[in-house]
Amino acid sequence: MTTYHAEKRINHDVTDAFAYLADPANLPDYFPRITSARKVGPDLVQTTAAVDTDGDGKPERVSGEAWFHADEAAHEITWGSPEHSEYHGSLKVTPAGDDTTLLSLQLDAADEHPGIQPALDEALDSIAHELAAHSGG
Repeated sequence: MTTYHAEKRINHDVTDAFAYLADPANLPDYFPRITSARKVGPDLVQTTAAVDTDGDGKPERVSGEAWFHADEAAHEITWGSPEHSEYHGSLKVTPAGDDTTLLSLQLDAADEHPGIQPALDEALDSIAHELAAHSGG
């Protein structure tokens, strides 16, 4: 099992940030590889993504269902694959002081994948951009 982790401080209200991030319809806005997402049941989301699954440098279109749980009290979103229990992740939103919020993104995968760490950093940059746009700032 390989664990990837990334963090980013942003200037955004924790409660508002969590509400935006917890809505599965917003996933394509802040996870650049996800092209569509929709809730299909309690804690279940259907997603489509463009991912280089075969390592040839060209993204393939993949679709599937994932569990997606938003814990409002903890300000944490967890997700994973019902078919591949070794793949799961979390996004936690916590106050960081001085009117800032800390975004902590973690992904666990069965194997090492060279593009995952840069993808997590890219996702956090996208989240920061989308939340700034969402708040009008």
